[in-house]
Amino acid sequence: MIEENQIHALDYLGLSAGVRLHWSEVRQQHWLLFPEGALALNSTAVAILAQCNGYHSFEAIATALEKQFSDVKESDLQDLLSYMMKRGLLINQAQL
Repeated sequence: MIEENQIHALDYLGLSAGVRLHWSEVRQQHWLLFPEGALALNSTAVAILAQCNGYHSFEAIATALEKQFSDVKESDLQDLLSYMMKRGLLINQAQL
């Protein structure tokens, strides 16, 4: 079970400055582009990051994903968002 204070730290996330989602026609794949490089994304990661616009709570993102994917766990969602925050790719928009 995810602790409530950990969940609230993942509320209202948005892409950091200089970070953007990109669809590559050549590779037929979504990428997360940032100043130091790029990450290839699977469809689940794209759906998650598309929700990170600064307006959605962790619970709202989890609910939206449950509608799209049957096998997404909240712990996996928490892991991805935490990893992206540690890398500086996502920031909490509510704290700005």
